[in-house]
Amino acid sequence: MRRDETASLLVPDPIAYPRMFYVMTLGTSREFRRCGLGSMLVEGIVDMIRGEKMGGDDGENNEDDDDAAGRWGRGLTGVLYLHVIVYNKGAMRLYERLGFVRVKRIKDYYLINSVSYDCYLYARYFHGNRGHQSRFDVLCDYAKSIIRNLGYYAIIKSTWTGK
Repeated sequence: MRRDETASLLVPDPIAYPRMFYVMTLGTSREFRRCGLGSMLVEGIVDMIRGEKMGGDDGENNEDDDDAAGRWGRGLTGVLYLHVIVYNKGAMRLYERLGFVRVKRIKDYYLINSVSYDCYLYARYFHGNRGHQSRFDVLCDYAKSIIRNLGYYAIIKSTWTGK
């Protein structure tokens, strides 16, 4: 999948959402996994994107702006996206827990030691951009999230109360 195809899939309205964030690589040493470092890094990016506001018209750093988001110029970031090799189940769980959705499978994206591997394109949308999702898709994802959270609540409650 070419870059412009990815862009048009994830941000159908590039005028409203002229920026896209891409996570090229995120990894931790084995002894530091499951400590929350990956979540913390991704959540930091998410907080930065959520804090964006419509800025000045020149995109230059203005002394009058108090925060970095105000210095980024016009428009908002519509998506944070990344690729995950198909066998990395831990990364997929992490990104899905952080609100990313699996957009599509891309054949032969990675070439490692002369072996081709597919990947999944994951995306998290912001500021009203729905990207590849229809309103129905968004509603279904929201319902799944509620059901999943209710399931966790039931497990925690039964563990806590013994019932």
